[in-house]
Amino acid sequence: MKNTLLFLGLAFCFTAFGQTLYEEGFENFAAGDFVTDSPVWIPWVTGQEGTEGDAQISSDFANTGFNSLHIFSTSAAGGPLDVVMLVGLDEGVYTASWMMYVTDGNSAYYNVQEDQAPGIGWAFDVTFAFTGDLQVVMDGMTVGSGSFPIGEWFEVRHDLDLDNDVVTLTVAGTEVGSFMFDSLFGGVNFFGYGDGTTIGNYYVDDINLSVPANISELSDDIVFNFGPNPASTYVNLKGQPNNAMIRIHALNGQLVHEQIVNNMNRGETIELDLNNGIYFLEVNAGERRSTQRLVVQR
Repeated sequence: MKNTLLFLGLAFCFTAFGQTLYEEGFENFAAGDFVTDSPVWIPWVTGQEGTEGDAQISSDFANTGFNSLHIFSTSAAGGPLDVVMLVGLDEGVYTASWMMYVTDGNSAYYNVQEDQAPGIGWAFDVTFAFTGDLQVVMDGMTVGSGSFPIGEWFEVRHDLDLDNDVVTLTVAGTEVGSFMFDSLFGGVNFFGYGDGTTIGNYYVDDINLSVPANISELSDDIVFNFGPNPASTYVNLKGQPNNAMIRIHALNGQLVHEQIVNNMNRGETIELDLNNGIYFLEVNAGERRSTQRLVVQR
């Protein structure tokens, strides 16, 4: 897993493009590995890890490196492969993108979920037909359409303004449209499905979730590292500034830990009493804030 990580927080970086939260290029997997080996990914149906409902890493195609995630169906009706990339954001401004490759004569599909738990609500669906046409559906109505190249890699990009309830979708460099988005960005469901006529068969690579540069400017002088990650009962935290407020949030936004530290430059130990799962570890100093992803595995 190319974990520069949104969700796992093994690394956290500021770039010219802003604050990178999660990056996955599947290069630390081996071909044939199941994607749910990463805690960022779950099967749609609980208990289907490592089965035909799970998705495997493939070396057939790659946008960069050698690997990508292969999503396909066994019939035009869809499935059984069905996985979800957990996100869990409910406020702020973000960019979520990935590269996609739809094989000739086939189609593709994904949807954005309104909750981390699959099936609670669909924010919108995007279908990529074998003809090279795409459509966006919200609440059973087509709200956007466009085109995409078949047999080559192209970018799928979502510019999310969760504070103002809007998402802008851009595919292969062309804006498809801006749509109302008044729910949690719970996760992305990559389902083995297509256009309902042809079999879904596509690849995903170079996933990126980030905060745009103009949003993250205030956070540039907050630098910290922590470990171990995954953690069990504690993490060691070190960085700047020296005095800060530490907050840990669950994926649903619930504050689960809060602590003032006064010696972060020399190192602080944060005791954890948390259930297994994925969390945000946030460092606050005045108006500046920086966040990394924390995984708890007991």
